[in-house]
Order: sequence, then C-alpha cells, then structure tokens
Amino acid sequence: MIHVNLLSFCQIETCIHDMDTEQAFEIVAKIIFDRGCQLIVEGNPAFETERVLFHIEMCMTEWGYRSAKVAEYCDAIKQENDHLRSMGIN
Repeated sequence: MIHVNLLSFCQIETCIHDMDTEQAFEIVAKIIFDRGCQLIVEGNPAFETERVLFHIEMCMTEWGYRSAKVAEYCDAIKQENDHLRSMGIN
C-alpha cells in the first residue's frame, strides 16, 4: 500500500500546479479510493485506504476546505471495511 501513497504524493505536486488546492485533494482522494476499491473487489480489506482517506479529509478541514466527494469516498470505504470487520477480517 505504501507505493500507492507515494504515487499519490507525486500526483499532488502535479495537481497543485495545475488547479486549486481543493481540486488537488479531491483528485488524490479519488486515486486512493480507486485503489481501495480494487482491493475490496479482489476480496481484500482496504484498511490503509480508509485511514489515508480520513487523514486527507482531516487535512482538508484544517486548511478550511470541505468536500462532499472526499466525504463520500471515506464513507464508502469505511462501510465496505466495516462489513469485512464484521466477518472477522482484520
């Protein structure tokens, strides 16, 4: 999962140069969300994805941004991970 996060941070730099900060956060969150979805579809938990998405949402709040998209990504991944947790997958 670390390689996904490193890729995302490289993407942040590119995004910030081309658009505003809120859009950059949303694009990076989408990249991380998509990878988490791939893990879940393959039957694996995406616990790291959940933590990273909630961290992005927290950073956005600290910087004065709110994004319905990022909140939706967080909620969707958390819901899927909670389902896996309820089946005893940790």
